[in-house]
Amino acid sequence: MRSLRSVSPWTGVSGSPDTRRPGASSPPGTGGSTGPSAAAPRVLLLAAPAGPGGGVDRYVSAVEEALLDGGATLTRLNHPPATDPGTGGQLAARVDFARRAAGTARRLGRLDALVAGRPDLVKPAASAASLSGARRVPVLCYGADIWRMPPADRALLTRHPLLCPVTISSFSAGALAGLGLARLLPPGVPSAWRTALLAEGARRRPHTPVPTVLSVFPLAAWADKGLGALVEALAVVRAELGPVRLVVAGHGPAPGALHELLSATPDAELHESPPDEALARLYATADLFALCTRTRPTGPRPCGEGYGLVLLEAQLAGCAVVGPAFGGSRDAYQEGVTGMTPVDESPGALADILVGLLRDRARLTRTGRRGAEWAESVTRPEDHRRAVFQVLLDRPPAPPDPAAPASGAAPSSGSTPPPPEPRPALDRPRTLPAASGGWPTRE
Repeated sequence: MRSLRSVSPWTGVSGSPDTRRPGASSPPGTGGSTGPSAAAPRVLLLAAPAGPGGGVDRYVSAVEEALLDGGATLTRLNHPPATDPGTGGQLAARVDFARRAAGTARRLGRLDALVAGRPDLVKPAASAASLSGARRVPVLCYGADIWRMPPADRALLTRHPLLCPVTISSFSAGALAGLGLARLLPPGVPSAWRTALLAEGARRRPHTPVPTVLSVFPLAAWADKGLGALVEALAVVRAELGPVRLVVAGHGPAPGALHELLSATPDAELHESPPDEALARLYATADLFALCTRTRPTGPRPCGEGYGLVLLEAQLAGCAVVGPAFGGSRDAYQEGVTGMTPVDESPGALADILVGLLRDRARLTRTGRRGAEWAESVTRPEDHRRAVFQVLLDRPPAPPDPAAPASGAAPSSGSTPPPPEPRPALDRPRTLPAASGGWPTRE
């Protein structure tokens, strides 16, 4: 087993808010509106550190990007990373963040929206909203965080007149049904990352002698992500088709149990916290991407896939996908066209799908190309921008600046794609574009 360990630059969180206004400088390739507007919506975003490059972080980054591109004045306040709960530092960090959120909201004054980037920020969001006179408080809910929400937070989300859950898929909306009607905001992909994936997928590569199956997820969650079932299924595939290479990548470090599992697995390779450039190449060079998340909405450790943004990323890079048997991932690909779904969570059902797909690699390549076309069409920045503004702000975004370059466009044939922009450090809040949302209003 070959282990590539890349030190991620995306660690640390700022204690001070970062305010971006229409016309503020944006990362290359993200567009950005020009000229301040008196009518520009004012938004405070409370964010929490997810695993860098993970689905939640990408989801929130795309929302932030859409808001800025659509002309919003955005202030982002980051929660510090979790500390050891045994030291009492975790509670102290929460109290301090709530205090800073309240102070920031008071200084900003009237807000069009105060956005909680994760359900575990619902308490500071509700407290800060009362000080800012916020018109609406959308709470972004992704997947397993829905089932892990403490009862007190669930009650607050249900009863507070301004709080409203916003979620990523119809499956997640159903999981939130007991908390009231949730608004649906399908994910976007940050434009620089989208461009990098499309550029990697556009490069034609010959088949390697041994087919490759890739899986990407936060490495600490490997059991919940079904890696054990994937390893068992691949043993069946190898007995029928011959050697198959397994590549596992994601935010690390990897726990010891994961190292042990992959050490005992033939042709297995682990990439810990690969930078985006390397991750895009992994997507583009794999024959098949598999995400095998277990769905367990109850019990001591609930888990499940609200959407599976990595499935969308893999398709942008031209890789066919296999999604989890249950959950919200069927929104992330076209069944039977760009990807397939096992009938259940058993290794045998997964092996049946893998054998059928890997048996004809040329057909698999054609499936990946269809996936790239579909994923490009459903992740266009202008469409996501309109959706974000409608869902979060109940208004359209500002008209695009005709002088600004198009965001996230696929490179033309024969052109040299721009290098992907490095992920910004969380201790320097990101400058990205933005989007909107019928909400209760408070006059």
